[in-house]
Order: sequence, then structure tokens, then C-alpha cells
Amino acid sequence: MKKLLFVVLCSLAFMTCKKDAYDFPYARVNFEGIYPSNPVYKGLHFPGGSASINGGVNGILLFHDYFDNYTAYDRACTNDPLNSCEQVYRDEENPNVLSCHCCESQYFIFDGSVTKGPAKQALHRYSTRFDGVELRVYN
Repeated sequence: MKKLLFVVLCSLAFMTCKKDAYDFPYARVNFEGIYPSNPVYKGLHFPGGSASINGGVNGILLFHDYFDNYTAYDRACTNDPLNSCEQVYRDEENPNVLSCHCCESQYFIFDGSVTKGPAKQALHRYSTRFDGVELRVYN
């Protein structure tokens, strides 16, 4: 009887945890041939700069940080990623913040974490690899 009760409680725990899981919509991303020194990607050739490209769920924002690393975020706001209106942009008043056009959520540009809701999840991040000349963005 104790074993049955244990199995039932464990099953309930797993089912309730699943409803809290966050599933960002999948979009295949595999970009090669992004050259930060190319004028097409103006802003990426210096630390603190950023550029946007098509792709992902709602566009991709590339950020060149002060440690000479590149980060790629999906521009889809995690509040409602399939709503094309909910797209983040670099805030002109505070360049360390990415803001959503629709719901006014805000994210810290260095790690994508939420700084102001209603969004609860950090921005979706893609993998990047930079060989000193070419930047690759992929998942």
C-alpha cells in the first residue's frame, strides 16, 4: 500500500512540474558567413555594439560584449513568443536593456534575464562561435 501511495504521489509531482515547464517555440538556426567587420553588420565590429538579422522565431539580435564575445538572442519576447508584435529591441535610453514593443517587458542585454515583467523567462539564446573573422549562430 505504501508503495502504491508513493508511486501515485510521484506521478502527481511529475505532472504538476510539467505544467510549469517553459517551452520556447523551436526554430532551426544555422547561420554562417556573418563577418562582424562587414558594414552590413555595422555595430558588431566594436564591443557594446549590436545588429539584428532575420531568423529564429521573431528575428535574432546579435550583441558584441565588452569581453569580445558574441551573444545571439531570439527577438521574440518570452511573454508571448508567437505574437509578432512582441519583439525586443535595444532601448535607446538605456543601451544595456532590451525592451518589448507590446508588453513592455525588459531584459538585461548581457545575459537576457528579465528585469521588468510581465515576461517571466529570460530571452531565448542561440549558440555562437567566433573564429576571429567569421561569426556562426546556431542551435
